[in-house]
Formats: sequence, C-alpha cells, structure tokens
Amino acid sequence: MKKLLIGIIVIVAIGAGALFYLSSNAGGMIKDAVVVYTPPMIGADVELASVDLDAPNGTASLNNLVIHNPEGFKSEHAFKIANMDLKLDVQSLTSDVIHINEIRLDAPDMIYEIGTKGNNIGRIQENVEKFVESLGLESSDEELKYIIDHVYINDTRVKIASDLLGGRGAGVTLPDLHITDIGKKENGAIATDVLKQIFGVVNASVSKVAQDEVLGDLAGKAEDAAGNVVKNLEEKVVDQVGQKLKGLIPPL
Repeated sequence: MKKLLIGIIVIVAIGAGALFYLSSNAGGMIKDAVVVYTPPMIGADVELASVDLDAPNGTASLNNLVIHNPEGFKSEHAFKIANMDLKLDVQSLTSDVIHINEIRLDAPDMIYEIGTKGNNIGRIQENVEKFVESLGLESSDEELKYIIDHVYINDTRVKIASDLLGGRGAGVTLPDLHITDIGKKENGAIATDVLKQIFGVVNASVSKVAQDEVLGDLAGKAEDAAGNVVKNLEEKVVDQVGQKLKGLIPPL
C-alpha cells in the first residue's frame, strides 16, 4: 500500500503507478488518489476530471488537471493542463523500477505569481522538498522507483502576475522544455525526486522569462515616467516663454 500511495501522488508518474495495481475501476481510483494524496505533498489543492488507461499498450492520459496555488498566493491557479499523456514499458511493471518512455504536456496554462514571499512555482518546489525531508524518503531503498526517458512540456502559456506590474498579468510563452534521462544514472529515482526535478526545471525556466518580463516592464514604466517629466517641463518652459513674448510684442 505504501508503494501505491507514493507512486500515485506523483502526477507525472501517476499512470505507471496505477497500472501496477490495475482493477476494474483503475481510472477512478487514480483520480481519487491524486485529489487526496497530492495536496499534502505540494501544499496546494488539486483537481482532476478523469484518467483514461490503456493497459495493454502502456498508455495513460490525465484529463483537465488543475494544480491550485499554495497558501499566500491569490491567482486563480498555478497550472491548468487539459491533457497529459504518458507512455511506459509495460514489462517494467513487474520490477521495482518502472520505465516510462515519455511524458508529454502540450499547451499547459500557467500563472506565475510573484509576491513578497517568493513565487508560487518555487513554493510548490519547496513544499515537495519539505515533504521528502519529513518522511525521510530520499534514503529509502524500498520505494517504487522510476526511470523516465523523455519529458516534453511544449507551448506553455504563462501569465505573470505581480504587484510589481500593478496587479495586472503579462502574458508570455515559455520556451519548450525537454527533460531527459530522469533517474537513469542512479538506476531509478523515487517519485518525489522525479517531481522535484521536473518542478525545478520549470521553475528555473519561467523565473528567467518572468524576470526579463518584469524588469523590462518596470524599465518601460521608468522611461515613460521620465519622458512625461521632460515633456511637462518643456510645456511649462514654452508656456512661460510664450507669456513673456506676449508682453513684449504689442497686439496688432
């Protein structure tokens, strides 16, 4: 049971862990498990509409997955993913190391919220690390492990929400991410380590894009403000000179 729970709380590997414990209602079981067991790990609520499994072909799809924000952040959500596909080596399901060939997320919707206490994606990553430390999972040799050949995260739409932007959100597109060989060197990574690695890459990528966007926006505001000051000064000088000239030039 412990292996089952640890496997299913990891969103990116949920199909693999579930296929190992197939039942007549495997999709419903996975959906319920994600909603119940993932939030304590990431420190945020999770919604999942349904899970489709094709056990003979080793594929799974998660439909309408929503990862909400940790406490202290106010935007609508952190991630919203209409569909996430997973393909794995079915033969590996009988071993302690599950081999996942590919995880693909196409066009996820992300809100990257920057506040006085950091950002929401970084906070989720920190929550996972604290969860790992609290359970001592990193040193465990008994947990189910994963090797993931490819993780594709493409066409991610990111809305940057920050007080620095006056509360409005700037929209950007994240460069496509391709993460390879997770757990390969160590002959398998436990579920929480998989999630840490993926969130780490995503956070690093979006942080750079967000930083460039926010700093560029602030620089533009500063330039506009400076331009307005100069413009106002010019108008005042012209007005004052005009008044003086009016006094020197007799009316026609």
